[in-house]
Amino acid sequence: MTLKDAKNSTSGDAAAVPFQLVSINPTAAPNGGAGDDWLVYRISQGLNLVTGYRCGSRAHVVAEVERILIALNERLLVRGRPYRSAGRPPKPPPRHKELV
Repeated sequence: MTLKDAKNSTSGDAAAVPFQLVSINPTAAPNGGAGDDWLVYRISQGLNLVTGYRCGSRAHVVAEVERILIALNERLLVRGRPYRSAGRPPKPPPRHKELV
């Protein structure tokens, strides 16, 4: 989906737009971070953009981001269904003593 398509979609369609990886690029360590093997990744869902940082090899970061994408998209599937709490089970009918 392009940004133009996302702009033309209505807000009700936002839940139907899957999360997807936009980019993974090398970057400097964030404040307080150590090391020189940091990567910044960007995930989009329509016009929404998520930016995250991971330290490690590119292969490791790609695998982690793919797990994140799977989890986010699975949540979209659940969110699309109405949720109804089962609540407490009904009380059983009272037992009557048999007349002798």
